[in-house]
Amino acid sequence: MLTCLIIDDEQPCVDTLELILKMKFPELVKVLASTTKPKLAAGLIDTHQPDILFLDVEMPNMTGVELLRSLDHINFQVIFTTAHQQYALDAIKLNALDYLLKPISVGELSVAINKCISRKQQQGSDLVNAFLQQVKPAANTIKRIPIPSNDTTQFVPVNEIIRVESQSNYSNIYFTSRPKLLVARTLKEFEDQLLPFGFIRVHNSHLINLEHVIGYKNVDGGYIIMQGNEVIEISRRKKQEVLQRLNKL
Repeated sequence: MLTCLIIDDEQPCVDTLELILKMKFPELVKVLASTTKPKLAAGLIDTHQPDILFLDVEMPNMTGVELLRSLDHINFQVIFTTAHQQYALDAIKLNALDYLLKPISVGELSVAINKCISRKQQQGSDLVNAFLQQVKPAANTIKRIPIPSNDTTQFVPVNEIIRVESQSNYSNIYFTSRPKLLVARTLKEFEDQLLPFGFIRVHNSHLINLEHVIGYKNVDGGYIIMQGNEVIEISRRKKQEVLQRLNKL
């Protein structure tokens, strides 16, 4: 039997994965512990010495990649979990590591566990180390993003971006200390680029920087109050996710 730890900043995700493992794979995997606080993970790993680490890729304060980089030794296999297909997955695939997209499928989980069983633990550790070499240390700490406008590309600090608003196939970018900018890029393109840096899609038309949230208005479906007192509607589909992220600010 393999032993595992679950590291995910969202408790419902931890509970769901733990329940699936206990119900569907009781003879293959034993859950030793879990935490929603990535900064506590190193202590749990040192205490329990698991065979497998189920690790969320994107977490506030410390990402999954940053957690792995903080460890002195990696002597376990990693199965990444993520709700966002785009972030770091190319490097994960390139290095033959396993990942699960949320919501987690029992079939995909079974495949990942069987890979871990058939693969020697040392080989799994080597794959993780190769992945960390592939993913540059600055992958989640880039302070600027390129924004093309007319014949010029501006390199803008992400913390100066308050929000991005969709306008068909264009996007309006609102800043802390410069005029708004209309860019010929879709909101989805900006979402893919900015999600690792504390941004969240709160509506089909709005991507916001959580760093610049100053309040929440619990009226109708709910509204976010941004720096500058701009009020942004939260879609009903996104409300639970947005509130979870706001509670961690």
